[in-house]
This record gives sequence, C-alpha cells and structure tokens, in this order.
Amino acid sequence: MSELRPVWRFLRSRSGRGFMLHLSLCAALSVTVGYGFYYFSLNWFKEHKSSEKIIALQLVDAFVTNYSAVRSQIGKDAPVPASFRAHAIESFNKQNGDNSDFRLASVGRPGREILTPPSDVQMALTIETFASTPNPKPVSELLDVKGEQMFRTVYPTVAHEQSCVSCHNALQPGKLQWHLGDVIGAFVIDVPISPFLRTVMWQSAGIGLGLFLALALAGLTISLMHFRQLEALDASAAKLGRTQNFLDNIIENMPVSVAVKDARDRCYVLINRTAEAIFGIARGDLIGRLTDGQPGKETVNDLFPLAGEALRTRELQTIDEHVVHTPHNGTRILTTRNLSIPDETGEQRYLLSLSEDITERKQAEARIQHLANHDVLTDLPNRAAFLDHLTGRIDPAKAGEESFAVLSIDLDRFKEINDVFGHAAGDGVLRELAQQLRVLAGEAYLARIGGDEFTLVTPNGDHPALAEILAERLHAAVATDLELNGQHLHVGISIGIAIFPADGSDATTLLNNADAALTRAKAAGRGMTRFFEIEMDKRLRERRAIQHELGFAIARNELCLHYQPLSRIDGEVIGFEALVRWHNPQRGMVSPGTFIPVAEESGLIMQIGEWVLREACREAASWPHPLQIAVNLSPVQFLHGDLAGLVHAMLLETGLSPTRLELEITEGVLVGDFARGVSILRRLKTLGVRIAMDDFGTGYSSLSYLQSFPFDKIKIDQSFTSKVTNNPQSAAIVRGVIGLAHGLNLPVLAEGVETKAQLDFLAAESCDEVQGYLMGRPHPIAEYAKLVGRDAASEASLRSA
Repeated sequence: MSELRPVWRFLRSRSGRGFMLHLSLCAALSVTVGYGFYYFSLNWFKEHKSSEKIIALQLVDAFVTNYSAVRSQIGKDAPVPASFRAHAIESFNKQNGDNSDFRLASVGRPGREILTPPSDVQMALTIETFASTPNPKPVSELLDVKGEQMFRTVYPTVAHEQSCVSCHNALQPGKLQWHLGDVIGAFVIDVPISPFLRTVMWQSAGIGLGLFLALALAGLTISLMHFRQLEALDASAAKLGRTQNFLDNIIENMPVSVAVKDARDRCYVLINRTAEAIFGIARGDLIGRLTDGQPGKETVNDLFPLAGEALRTRELQTIDEHVVHTPHNGTRILTTRNLSIPDETGEQRYLLSLSEDITERKQAEARIQHLANHDVLTDLPNRAAFLDHLTGRIDPAKAGEESFAVLSIDLDRFKEINDVFGHAAGDGVLRELAQQLRVLAGEAYLARIGGDEFTLVTPNGDHPALAEILAERLHAAVATDLELNGQHLHVGISIGIAIFPADGSDATTLLNNADAALTRAKAAGRGMTRFFEIEMDKRLRERRAIQHELGFAIARNELCLHYQPLSRIDGEVIGFEALVRWHNPQRGMVSPGTFIPVAEESGLIMQIGEWVLREACREAASWPHPLQIAVNLSPVQFLHGDLAGLVHAMLLETGLSPTRLELEITEGVLVGDFARGVSILRRLKTLGVRIAMDDFGTGYSSLSYLQSFPFDKIKIDQSFTSKVTNNPQSAAIVRGVIGLAHGLNLPVLAEGVETKAQLDFLAAESCDEVQGYLMGRPHPIAEYAKLVGRDAASEASLRSA
C-alpha cells in the first residue's frame, strides 16, 4: 500500500489531473486517427483494388473485340466472341479456385443469359438498373454474400458491335432479340474483403494504440516533470514555511527581549514574548503603532534605550548593565544591544533591540560571592575572607603604628556533643554560639575558619588589655547552658591570643601564633585564655623544622629499625618487635616520642609506616629461625589508603609467611570510626596475620573492643607493669587483665619488664609473654644474630652487602 501512495499523490495533484485530461484527449485523437486510417484504407481499396480488376477485364474485352474482328479469318468453326469470353472467365475461375483474392463472372441479363445467370438478387437488380440507364457506369459496393463480406464491382456489358449482337441472337434463337447498344449482361468482380478488413482494423487499432501510448508517454513525462517541479516548489514553500515558523518560534521563545521597529515611521514591527514578560507590556497595544505618544512611555523607551544614537552611528551599540523599573516586576538589571538594519539601497530600514535580563544572574553572582566568603552554617566570614581582612589590616596598622589582636577561639567538648546528641545538635550549637559571638564582637571582625574554630580580629586599641577584656566577655557569654531542642548543653571555649606587631608582622605568623596560644590554652585546661609567648614560638618552629627534615628521612636513608625481643615467661625468645629509629645528621638520634606525633599530624606516617612494614617483613623473611615479627600500626594508617592491600602486597613482595607477622594496634584505631576500623581488622585477619591490642588498659572502652573483634593477643601497657611490685592498684589491674585474657583464651604479653621481681610477679600470675629491658633492649638485628639463626660470619657478610 505504501508503494501506491506516490501514485495517489500524483493523481490527486494538478499534474495528475492534467495528465488524466491529456489521456482522454489522447484517446479521442487515437480513435479518430485509427478510424480515419480505416476509412482511408477502405476508400483506397474501393478506388484501387477494384480498378486493378476492372482494367484486367477491360483488357479481356479489348481482346474479345479484337478477336471478333479477326474471327472471320480464323474460320467458321472458331468460337463466337461471347462464348469465348465466358469460357475464358470460367477457365480463369477454375484455375484460381475459390481462394483467389477476387472472382470473375460474366453474367447475362436475368432471363436472357447465355451461360451464367446472376448469382443473387442484388446482382440481378444492378444489371437491370444498367439496362434502364443510358450510358451505365460500373458500380462498386460492399455486400454480404452468403455470409461473407465481398467488395463487388459490376461492369456493364453493352453490345457495341453488330457482330456481338448477331452472336448473342444466334446463341439465343427463339428469344427476344438483342439490338446494338443493349445491355446484354455484366462482368462481376467479387473481391473477399474480410481479410483486408481484419488487417485494416488491426492496423487501425495498432496505429491508434501506438499513437495513444506515444502521446500518453509524452504527456506522462511532461506531467511528471511538472509534478516534480510542483513538489519541489511545494517542498521549497513548505521548507520556507517551516523555516519561517522555526524562526518565529526561535524569536518568540528566545530568553532575551527582541523588539524591532521601522526606522522611518518609528512604528513597532515585532515584540516577542520575553519582552512582554520583562517590561510588562502587551505587544498588541504597540505593534503597528508609533513610538511617541504611547501610554507607559518610560517602559516603551526602555525597549530601545539610546535608539537615536544607534541610528546615527549605524553600528552595533552595547549598553552594559543598566537598571529599568517595571510596573509588575520591580527593578530589573538589563544588558541591551541595538543595531540598525539597512535595506538593499543602504537606507536604514529597521532598528533591532536585544535586551537580556541579568537580574537573577547578578543576584546569583552576589550569592556565590557571599558563599565564597562566608560559612554556610553560621553565615560568618570564612577562612578566605578572614585572611583577606587580616592581610588588609596589617599595612594600615603599620603605617599608623597601631596595634590589634587576633583571637583564635575553639569550643570545648564539642566532639562529645556530636557523639552524644548527633551532628544536627552540633550544628545548632555552632549557629547559636556564632550568634552570641557576633553580638559580643561588636566592631571586631569575626570569622569561622573551620570545624568548631572561630577567629576574631579586634579593632585598633590598647592591646593586650583590650584583648583580655574581650576574651573575658566571651567566656562569660558562653558560661550559661545553651538550650537546644529541649536539651541544656554546656559549652565552653578556649582562647589563644596573638598581638600585632609584637607576636607577628604578617598574617600567617599572627594566625599561627594565635593557634599556638590556643593549643597551650587547651593543654592548660578547658575554658582558659592564653597569650602567645616566645617559648611557644620556639617549640612551634622546632616542630615545623622536624616535620620538614622528616620528609626527607626515607630518601636519605636516615631511618632504621631496632628489634626488641619478645619472650615467653620462661625466657624463650619467640620473636621481635620492630621499632623505627631516626638518625638525623644534625640532631643525632631523634626520639620516636618526638617525631612520631609530628609524622602522624603531617601525614608522613603513611610513608614511614609502609617503609617500616616492608623492611621488617624483608628482614624477618631472611631469618633462618621462623620467629615472630611484630610491627606497630598508626591509627592514621587506618583512615587513609588501603591498609589490607598494603599488607598483602608486602607479604607477597618479601615472601614472609602471614602467620609470622603480628600487627599491633592501639585503641585509637577503633575510637574514630569503629565500623571502618573493625572492617579493616577483619580484612587483615583473613590474610592470616595476627592482631594484637597494644597498650591495653589505657583507654576507656577496651572491654567493648574485645567483645567486637577476636584479637590474637593483649599487651599490658608498661605503665602498669612497672609498678606491680610497689603499687597494689597496678598489681590488681595486671592481675585482672591476665585473668580476663585467659578467660577469653587470649595470650597476654606484659611490656616494660625491667626487674627480676616484676618477672616473678608475672610468672606467679601465669602471664604468657614478656617484653622489656630485662629480656633485651632494642638493638639492630645484628646484635641478635644467634637468636635468629645467623652466625657472626654470615651477619658480617650481610652487613657488608
């Protein structure tokens, strides 16, 4: 059906209708031509075909006439001319048979014939008509003779000579006598015309059909060409219409105001929907009307600001942010572009104005700028804005030799509020506290620079006295409980103060020194205020220097491992604990208690921890005796990176059996994120390594951790072990931990064993393992070569390698 659709579309078109009319005309013309050919052929047959036969008969007559003239010379027995002609025609018919293309007959007048009478009534009537007509002429006609179509020519036989009259009278004695000039009969030529008519009819039909097909094909070609032209025109018109509709829709729905007016008569030509929405106008009231004299002229003029200037300069005119006042939408901020459009002669024809409403964008930019410089939770200036403000205060203060203070403020026990009441309550506390601090700050610049830390820059004045008074007011303001969602929460603050220029002449130094003072205030107790001191700066600088130098320690091979034996209670060494040491070229041996906290705070512990794990596993894998190797893990390593993947990679890299590796963790691993910590410990456990709880008893939730994760060992902190012989409380604690561990089927190791009395006490309490100076101090592994199965020679070769 889909194949016929183009045909139906063609037939329904003007070209198709013209083609159908053309076909009808072609049919009429073809029928006319075919019939004309038939008619012409039939007449031609009548005129020429019969003439040919008649000429033949005329020749026969001439021959008979001549024969009559010479018959007397032949002899009296010669046939009479009449019988001679009749016999000659009869002989011709016999020779040609019934299938000849014509038949001859010499027929006498009806009733007076010599040999052959008329074969039918029509022939007899024709002969009698000849007899009654002076000077008769041959007659040709179409006849149906015995069911067969014949073209008959009857040629009258007239007795022109006396010899012919005498001959016929002699042949018909006793009958009416013939006279000279009588019609004595006729020659009849019957030509069968049915084959000719069929041929002519087929030829006529063929000519008509051929002409019809030729004309139809020509008409179809022309019609199809016309149809394609029409379709192309229609497609072009449709495309033009679609383009027009597309442009209309684009212009109508453009997010900018589009207005066009005639440059000559100042009539409005086009105003789109956005222009209506922005300016609060109805385009139907303006299009086609003059600009001047319209109601709401100010709004109308806003459509084409500085229109005259655009027409005068004939260049694109850009009007950046300008304000318009609309009756329905208040004050809007627009950017406008005006352009004069010339016609083909170069004269100014139209004036186009494009206006974009950027009010929301400007408001959004203002909001973004505000958010970029303010804390989302408290709407106070953030760290970036604070640093800009502090930097901007320094130069004027230097020029005026003025002084101001930087107060670093931190909430006390804020983590406990988050843990107990949830983060939503913590956010509420921060908002409420920010409001209180904002009221008390007055002209001081207050900012929240992160978490629960606020910073305040005081106005110029008599410092540090003014800073101290302000700090006391801040403490007093937060001394009362905060009521939040029915809960009474007590929040205190600690404050560190740095004074410009005494404690720093640049923003970074002032802020760092204020933070150092805050750290000292928190260390002194909650709710305290501390001013920055020089000694504090020295410690801060020292810490930063250590951090900087520690960053190059691994690359410079300054780190090394010392190993301390782990023994059973009977003295058998079962393994070693790997302890990292740092030999600084300038500082000498740096205590782990000094650089490990710096490494954890700066994140360098990730690199150091990986190096320690690799070196300890590599060293233990080389021992002939398969002793245990214990490695300490920092809580920082649990918070960042893939610790389980790192341990697995180290085991594969060094070839150490997982069962020989013991990882020691402190309770700090589980305090921060308990679920994450337990998940990582379980992944480590699946590798086959052992997990030991180090410094057990120093935390506040050790028992819950033992319930949540199946540790492989518990290590009693040395602070308890060192006092078991002179402190009954420490002895009771150690005794209780050993009993608890045995109840959980866990081995217990006591750290810090330094005397024989301590060892005897632990043995009496059935402690499983011990570690301390009594069994061996931390030394390079070469000091314990025999314990790991190496002799002195092999150890020396290893050191030289």
